[in-house]
Amino acid sequence: MNHISVVSDIDNAVRAHPECDAIATANGVISYRRFGEQVSDFIAQLESSTAPGEFIGIEATRTPGSIVAMVGALKAGRPFLFIDPRDSASYSVKINMLGIATLARTPARSDAPVLGEVPAQWRGAAEDRIRPPWKQPFAASDRIGYAIYTSGSTGEPKCVLVRVDPLGRVIRDHAERLALDTTSRTLQFARLTFDGCITEILWTLTSGACLVVLDEEHLGPGPALQNTLERFHVTHVKTTPFALTATAPTRAMSLRHVINGGGACRQAVVRKWSSVAAFHNAYGTTETTICNFLSGALDPDDCADSVPLGELVGEGGYQLAPLPEAAEATPIGSAGTRGELVMTGDCVALGYLAPHGTRLFVGDDGDRVYRTGDIVELRGGQIFYVERLDRQMKVRGYRLDPGEIESAACRLSGVEEAVVTAESHEDADTSDADALVCYYLGAATPRDVRAHLERVLDSYKVPSVILQIERMPYTRNGKVDRSALRASRRRGAPAGRDDSPADRVLGAVRRLTGTADVSLDDNFFEVGGDSASTVQLVGTLKQLGWMDVGVRDVLRAENLKALVAQLPDQGV
Repeated sequence: MNHISVVSDIDNAVRAHPECDAIATANGVISYRRFGEQVSDFIAQLESSTAPGEFIGIEATRTPGSIVAMVGALKAGRPFLFIDPRDSASYSVKINMLGIATLARTPARSDAPVLGEVPAQWRGAAEDRIRPPWKQPFAASDRIGYAIYTSGSTGEPKCVLVRVDPLGRVIRDHAERLALDTTSRTLQFARLTFDGCITEILWTLTSGACLVVLDEEHLGPGPALQNTLERFHVTHVKTTPFALTATAPTRAMSLRHVINGGGACRQAVVRKWSSVAAFHNAYGTTETTICNFLSGALDPDDCADSVPLGELVGEGGYQLAPLPEAAEATPIGSAGTRGELVMTGDCVALGYLAPHGTRLFVGDDGDRVYRTGDIVELRGGQIFYVERLDRQMKVRGYRLDPGEIESAACRLSGVEEAVVTAESHEDADTSDADALVCYYLGAATPRDVRAHLERVLDSYKVPSVILQIERMPYTRNGKVDRSALRASRRRGAPAGRDDSPADRVLGAVRRLTGTADVSLDDNFFEVGGDSASTVQLVGTLKQLGWMDVGVRDVLRAENLKALVAQLPDQGV
């Protein structure tokens, strides 16, 4: 495979399209001619004050200067680390480990970055500084382009050293599949400390297209993002499932291509956004050079069961590693093969940087390999995401993939997003999980969702509690905040002590199943009751004065009215 250089492609764009817009902001535009001049000026600063291969910091502000500094660093052979000033207090270890002494900042009311020293308060105490472990003799093919820290959503954040050479094929594949040209306008959506920004920036600037760079106030999911897409005539945007769910497409938008990244893609999102643009799903990890799979334009009718990850991009391949025996589960499709996704080849980054050296991503045979920890399913020649291996849960004696249940819930047209957790019926704690809980967004009722899941899943996979919520809580990193979901269930108002016995029974059943419209005519088990919640309901009946009630009484009761009818008159 011929070597493809993002640096050469950007140089070609500057020469071929000097008068085209390279960067657009709320205050104006920068042409490719001016952009090229700014990059050259910044390289001159780098070469006069740093050595080849020396890491530099780039203050991660949403300015053209940050983009200029990133491209200049790549061209000058100075690997970089984006540093968000809001997180600077947590960067001392990172800065010291990489030996960063120089920081690129963009002064107020300027588009050009300026080099200076890293602020003393960012470097930490002198005694905490260590010899940079990354300065070890790597092969020539291991030229580092940048370091980036993982979000830490599955543990402690890790510093990944990403090689520059594999970027070329990744970016070229995106530019070709997304049909970028000089009339394209990409919204720079991802935070600069997230690796998703790298593809947004580079697929644009290697194609002679325009990168739209705006403050975060313009990017909030919902009305703010909707207005931005319309006002700035954005043609290409890659964003998160959260943003795509919370934002409505309009005919006033100029969108040509919309890409889902950073989380599982839901069927409702495909239906919504494919109505105004070609809609794509993407998958990748920081450890494997940002993006490994990118789908073609998706047809909602072809995504009724689940959304494929797409075809390979970049220089790499994949394997499916067998799952631990305890983690095996029935594939979604009868012809499916399930396993842990393992990425191989040149797409794999160098490794994790640690205080005492670098943990290389290599297999026993010395080839590049990275185990993603993601469970996927191969069906009909396509890859489908299932779940994180470390998110599997055991409830009621069964080991379950919550992602499989979430995907099944989202097949119902009235469900936009779903999250499944393992909790306790009594207090939503996970230490003694006896309940599978499904939180969902959408117009479907909990009864609709339960009936749908009972049709498409084995009975042991159907959640006991199905809760319709108004909004899905997300962390700062754009991940679903499952702790906040559990807390919201704990805050559910208990039945009042002055309610009638019937009201208290109905209140208990609503809390135990999530079905808000439960009536006395309902059978407890038909609205979600199970063995664990039956014990909880028996406890409520005892509190109401029926001291000799047992599980058999609940099992035999035709409906809740029959249960209430047996309560003593003196029940409290």
